[in-house]
Amino acid sequence: MSTAPDHPPESQTVQDRLASLRHLAQAFPKEQREDVLLELDDLTAELQANTDGSSLQTFHQKLKRLAAIAMMARMFTTNNQQAIEEFASNLVELTNATTISGDADGGE
Repeated sequence: MSTAPDHPPESQTVQDRLASLRHLAQAFPKEQREDVLLELDDLTAELQANTDGSSLQTFHQKLKRLAAIAMMARMFTTNNQQAIEEFASNLVELTNATTISGDADGGE
């Protein structure tokens, strides 16, 4: 007999993606790497603390900040371009994995 996990399958996917992002962040230049790791710590805490709508909005704002850091790192470094691009791709997948169906914020 097996016990069903307390979290939906998507939560494991989210945790896996966060771990992957942490690993890929090691390819960033030092300054951006520190910023990325701090944001990832905040994201992890946010997920563990609460998953209501306002929390999800904050989560997505943090993802946008991470995307901006990745873009800046990509512009200013010639090393590890592939890892930085993979990081950005994983951010998109994480955003999709944490989007609630029907959750359209209507833009800005």
